[in-house]
Amino acid sequence: MATPPQIVYTAYDGTKIYNSALQLTIQKKKIGSANDIARMAAPKTAQMLYNALRVGPRLILRSAFELLRANMATRVISVVVLLVIDKFSLIKGRISVKQFIINVTLALMLLVGGTAGWMLGSHALSLIIENLILGIIAGLLGAGILSALLSFAVNKIIHLFVQDDTEDMLEIYSQCFAALAEEHMLNNEEICAVTDSICMSRELISDIFAKKTDRHGYAHAKLEPSVIAIAEKRNL
Repeated sequence: MATPPQIVYTAYDGTKIYNSALQLTIQKKKIGSANDIARMAAPKTAQMLYNALRVGPRLILRSAFELLRANMATRVISVVVLLVIDKFSLIKGRISVKQFIINVTLALMLLVGGTAGWMLGSHALSLIIENLILGIIAGLLGAGILSALLSFAVNKIIHLFVQDDTEDMLEIYSQCFAALAEEHMLNNEEICAVTDSICMSRELISDIFAKKTDRHGYAHAKLEPSVIAIAEKRNL
């Protein structure tokens, strides 16, 4: 059962501030509208269709067989690259051993799910209709869907038992933010203004993790200028 929101303090204007308003989260990158995506995709799609008509079926089939051979190798290489990056981050002290194990598990799930999805997707379609191009498309869709579902499920299971580095570091940032907000008696509008002005990114999470000796001090130093700047606007 979820814990109900609790009042942390009373703002300068008398409004009650709940703990839920003081929880910081990773900011997602903004993407363009559906129309923008369509405008970018349309020329590429047209070029692909033109190239397909120009090169002819023989080259299309040869490329399809090359794709079939390379698919497994590509997935393995992708996983190896991810693990090398994570290993480097572990050595540099930017992620924990716990986070490295989580990342290895999820990377392997991408490999297993992608391989199984490719085989199931292409095999399922072959039982209905024998078509090489459609089989490749079905395999790619199966690989993407199954690997995504498997990774999502495993990630949820992992988080039932352990917090990853991002959650641990966000908890420190949120604690410091709550203390600063209460100190300056920010109201809800000002809290929103502060959270909009700071950029809670994964790079910032890695930076604070590397400050093993004084993570709270690092978080406080990162957040305080934004809090003070918003609080000072009351007198303008």
